[in-house]
Amino acid sequence: MIDAAWAFAQAGHRLYAETWRAVRGFADVAADCWQEPDAGIWEVREPDQHVHSKLMGWLALDRALAIADTHPLRERQRRRWQKSRDAIAAEVRTRGFDPTTGSYVRSYGSQDLDAAVLVLPLLGMDRADLSRVQGTIDAIRDKLSAGGPLLYRYPPGRDGLPGTEGAFLPCSFWLVQGLARTGRRKEAVELFQAMVDHASPLGLYAEEVNPATGAHLGNYPQTLTHAALVQAALAIRDAPTCG
Repeated sequence: MIDAAWAFAQAGHRLYAETWRAVRGFADVAADCWQEPDAGIWEVREPDQHVHSKLMGWLALDRALAIADTHPLRERQRRRWQKSRDAIAAEVRTRGFDPTTGSYVRSYGSQDLDAAVLVLPLLGMDRADLSRVQGTIDAIRDKLSAGGPLLYRYPPGRDGLPGTEGAFLPCSFWLVQGLARTGRRKEAVELFQAMVDHASPLGLYAEEVNPATGAHLGNYPQTLTHAALVQAALAIRDAPTCG
């Protein structure tokens, strides 16, 4: 929500007073609650210190501070947001990174990977050229591969849920964005083109795909997949052509 408000403000628009009041309230919640464990983005609803959730808390506070550059904000509130944002970054870099894998991981103290962490190079918390950012992209691409351009969202078979896990299609488009944002445009284009081949005859995508058969699984068509596709295409468009 705050990121969307920031994009609106960045385009030169001004938030209505009540909208900015709501955004400030969201940022206050992030500043208050970021240290608490949460259930994460996926269906495994076990409370943990999920790295992706911490990144989203950082994003909320960073974008709220950016909006505050052109909107009124009490100095005391600004300092509080800055303190929490910087604390999140410091903690994630210390507790959310595994030197053994050279990657940010799913949760503190774990070596499991999480494809949701592919949002890292899109946020601006760490520079895109840092080895830990590039290492995270490469580790997820390697360890969560479902074959070809496909990715699992987390290690299959470890969620305690019935049934088998297909390749989660939005993750591949998140990978395209990550590659494009870190200067690896050629790889991003190749991956994007490979994903086009996985579209249905109508050019649509489901939530998941069976890596063995190519059959679409789950919700169809899936908005999240198509939104990620559009974002991936825009990331390629805006990436330097030399990469």
